[in-house]
Amino acid sequence: MATYYLNGTPLVEGANITLNGFTYPYSWLESTSPSLRASYGIEKTGDVNYDPRYYWDKDMPKDLEDLEAVDADGNPAYIKVFDPSIGERGEMVDSDKRLIVKGLKTSCLSEIKYITNNLLSPTDFYIIRNSIEALQIPESVSAYRAAVVEESARLQDAIPAATTVQELIAVMNSAAWPKVE
Repeated sequence: MATYYLNGTPLVEGANITLNGFTYPYSWLESTSPSLRASYGIEKTGDVNYDPRYYWDKDMPKDLEDLEAVDADGNPAYIKVFDPSIGERGEMVDSDKRLIVKGLKTSCLSEIKYITNNLLSPTDFYIIRNSIEALQIPESVSAYRAAVVEESARLQDAIPAATTVQELIAVMNSAAWPKVE
């Protein structure tokens, strides 16, 4: 049976646990994630707390930069394409394009662009309406859109400047997206 600790003190097996004024049965511990338990100050013997977006394992961060993929022998890996002229049913063959494994910086930049587009899209009709009908864009909408673009630009400048995974995590956690008024 696993041993659970609340702020370093072992919890009594089978006893209810009171956290922030709420009482939970001991069995609740098994159904919670390590990160949720950690947020309450609870650790389980053998818990491994790491963010899988940035780490493969507890002490194994993902690569920051894009890498050209290689096979098991260290030879360059290429993107596979289907060639119907080979054999009876065709075959997958190497193209002339190198296979690139995207690094964390590329993934984070994509995430920021995705968020930016999702934040701007509800107000796009104001821009379209302005260009077609010359109707005014409300000042609050213009200010919101400018703030979104500014925050996006700040993050897109900071991500490539990160030199460690911890710095990159700090940049991503610093995102301060504006709220619609």
